[in-house]
Amino acid sequence: MGRYSQSLRIVLDCVLLACCLGVAMDMVTAHLAVEYFTVHHPKVVDSTSPVVMALIWGIGASWWFGAIAGGILAFINSRRKEPLPVAAVRGMMARACLVLWVILMLILAGTYGLIGIIVPLEARRKTFDFDHRIMSVALTHMTEYVLGAIALTVVARKIAKT
Repeated sequence: MGRYSQSLRIVLDCVLLACCLGVAMDMVTAHLAVEYFTVHHPKVVDSTSPVVMALIWGIGASWWFGAIAGGILAFINSRRKEPLPVAAVRGMMARACLVLWVILMLILAGTYGLIGIIVPLEARRKTFDFDHRIMSVALTHMTEYVLGAIALTVVARKIAKT
C-alpha cells in the first residue's frame, strides 16, 4: 500500500471510529435525556426517537473530529522512517475510543449520581428530574472533546515514538 493510500485509510478509519464512539455515546445519553438533542440542539430531523437522535448527532458531531485526528495521525505516521501499518494505527485508535467511552460513561454515572446526592429532597423543584438528566448529559458531552484531544495526543505520541 502506498503512503498516500495508507494515509487516506488512516483518516477514513479514524472517521469511522469517531462516528462509532459518537453513536455509542449518544445511544446512552439520548436514552437518558432525549431532550438534550430535541430541545437543546437545532432540529435536523422530524423525530424524537432516542435511536434516531443518537445516529444523527453521534455521526454529525463526531465525523469532523475523526477527520482531523486521522489527518494528524496519518501525517505523524508518514513522517516515520518506517510507517506503522494501518492496522496498528487503527488498533491504537480503537483502544483509545474504547477507553474514552468507558471514562465518559463513568463521568455520566458519576455526575448523575452526584447531582442526585448533593441536592436535598426538600430543595428539589418540580423540574428536578428533567434538569438532573439534562445536566448529567451536558456535563458528559462537554468533556468528550477535551478527553478526545487528550486521547489523540497520547496516540500521536505513541505513533511518533514506536
